[in-house]
Amino acid sequence: MISLSFNLSPGLKNCLTKIDNFRNEILTTPLPPARLLELRWKASLGYVTAWTTLTPTLRPAHLKQALDLIRQSWATELPDDATPILEYLNSPGLHPIIQAAISHLAFVAPQSYLVPQVYLHRRGYDCQGLVCLDEFWPKNLDTYKQLLDTNAKTAGITQWVEYYAQAALYQFALAERAVLAPSSESSKGLWSLSSRQKSVLAHLEAPGSSITNRQVQHLFRVSQITASRDLSKMATLGLLFAHGHGRSVYYTRI
Repeated sequence: MISLSFNLSPGLKNCLTKIDNFRNEILTTPLPPARLLELRWKASLGYVTAWTTLTPTLRPAHLKQALDLIRQSWATELPDDATPILEYLNSPGLHPIIQAAISHLAFVAPQSYLVPQVYLHRRGYDCQGLVCLDEFWPKNLDTYKQLLDTNAKTAGITQWVEYYAQAALYQFALAERAVLAPSSESSKGLWSLSSRQKSVLAHLEAPGSSITNRQVQHLFRVSQITASRDLSKMATLGLLFAHGHGRSVYYTRI
């Protein structure tokens, strides 16, 4: 097992404070629904693209499903020997960015990507899905791989934790800039919802409610293809979560 020892240096504290400030700015900036969906989708796509770049054997569709599941249930599958690491990560007072940094180093792919998401999402440090932290790694691949390898073998992981926090700070700054900037998307229809799609969301507002393709057909008198397009679009935009496969699939609101 890797060392879990690190120093909370003044530089690391300052970095975490700046991240907290960016997080507050992002979360308190009002966004039109279409813009929110646009940025959330870009961040999700950024994660999946980064992960498949770093580990080409991973399937993008499975990673997207795993990311959606984490945001819905705050959990992911873990290896059998994860208990000692989880006990440490759940120590009181440990900053979510530090939790994410340690779990990224402690696990192997895909858990090294997914477990940090659990801690970031659970504590609101994915900023409602608007911050894509792992986009940083493919852009700085040599340093990233060197520090991962070195700190997995050393008696302390201060260097890795500081690097991870600096990467997070950079990505939070990019996210804040995107939140404050006007939309650059020309295709408004991609992010807007039809009145029927909005009605599907309203139908799912009650806790525990779900809907199937057949129910959409019946409620709105549309074809199977139209119902599939509506449900697929809302799932792609992160509004609905698909359960099951094939004819047994049903959807719940995220």
